[in-house]
Amino acid sequence: SQPHGPGSMDHSIASVRRYPDIKLYRDDFSHSHAGMIVHPGKRILFISNPGKNGGEVTAVRIDTGRYSRTAREEYPIFSNRLPSFEYSIYECTEEYTFASGIRNPSGMALSLDGERLFVAERAGKILALEVDSGTVLQTIDVSPMGYTTIGGMAVSPTSGDLYFVDIDANEVVKVEASDGECTYNSLLNSGYKSDIEFSQIEFSANCGSSVPFSLTRDFSCSVSGIIPNGTLFEQVHTDGYASENPDVQSDAGMDASAALLTNRTDCEYDSGLNFDALLLGGYFCHVCLPQNHGSSCDDGGTCQNIQWQGFTCDNEFYVDYDDDSDSLVLSSLYYETTYSHENIIDIFRGTTYRFTVRTGDDRPVKITQNLDMTGGNSISISRLQNPSSFEDVTTGPILVSIDETSPDFIYLTSGELKPVTFVIKHREAEGLTDDNMPTTVLPSAAVYFSAQEAFMWVALLSLVGYAAFMD
Repeated sequence: SQPHGPGSMDHSIASVRRYPDIKLYRDDFSHSHAGMIVHPGKRILFISNPGKNGGEVTAVRIDTGRYSRTAREEYPIFSNRLPSFEYSIYECTEEYTFASGIRNPSGMALSLDGERLFVAERAGKILALEVDSGTVLQTIDVSPMGYTTIGGMAVSPTSGDLYFVDIDANEVVKVEASDGECTYNSLLNSGYKSDIEFSQIEFSANCGSSVPFSLTRDFSCSVSGIIPNGTLFEQVHTDGYASENPDVQSDAGMDASAALLTNRTDCEYDSGLNFDALLLGGYFCHVCLPQNHGSSCDDGGTCQNIQWQGFTCDNEFYVDYDDDSDSLVLSSLYYETTYSHENIIDIFRGTTYRFTVRTGDDRPVKITQNLDMTGGNSISISRLQNPSSFEDVTTGPILVSIDETSPDFIYLTSGELKPVTFVIKHREAEGLTDDNMPTTVLPSAAVYFSAQEAFMWVALLSLVGYAAFMD
């Protein structure tokens, strides 16, 4: 295929093949990672298949399978009407269960020598399996260290160290390779291996090299060939990335009509909306996309699409240090707004907030429920209960889940710098629900006022209430 990306989809000489014989099944988690990796020497694709038979790794021989028919009739979502765009169904593909009994397999990676396949169990275990036999050689349990949602994995091409991502911890973790040479005894029977090699030679001598030797092929399988209707090679969609506008399928530019998809709400399975067109038309956040509108905002967050670039989340802030004012500065891409210690910022219960700290090693930042009662941070709020704080962070995220047990105020602090104050509210009290949360409207500047003014008003109202009580 020609180089392309969201908004520019040149599939005129692409080859897209569908393999309906390969059945993949989800697990019970809504945000799981299911990894795939190709063994370059054996030409085998290993796939995490968490919902099949309680969890297994499925192996597919990628050079097998035979052309059956065009996919344009059964899967009428394609982006080029030219016959040079191959969109096909392949059948009789060789697949088999490589390893079973793996609970919620997720990320996968191959050792540098290609002899071992590392498979993660989502809940916190990493299995090292021998590629030749599919048996487990070693298990690494990282769950005691708090890593219980493992996602993708990769092996460093230089050091051989294994890296994995933990979703909830929001960390990339390194598992260092052994200092010495890693040796093990193969669990593959030596007699079996020599028999296979002998059988391959005999098979080639009797059947020729055009039919490869295989223990997993179903030689009784036959493809279901159908002569296609010529009209299937005409463009079937005229919206979004499949528009007849040539800019959509070239590097010349973007199709302006794709912007009209932002107003589509006909998300039903049988609607006329081309769902692929949403993604390929530059939509990473849209009401019709699954799982939080297609975004990866943390729980309770609302996304806003930036066409052909990405999305922003209303529950994410960036934390920086401003040299000129010698203070912490927060910014929100979603609201296109910058905040300082002079602002009181509304946040809401039932939401997890992400604060990405970029202050550097000299300016550690933390979120706290109470303030130091000495120096310039001497603000007393009687409603703060059970003081606690999050560990200082200099680079990376702080995740704070706000629920019914959270106090009414929390503070973003860094040493002797003036704190940034957050007041915690209920969305319902503000007239905000999941159905009417703003996605493009900027917050009114009148909502945010200085901390000094806020506490002056609190003190004044308290005094008035006390005077009324005395009367």
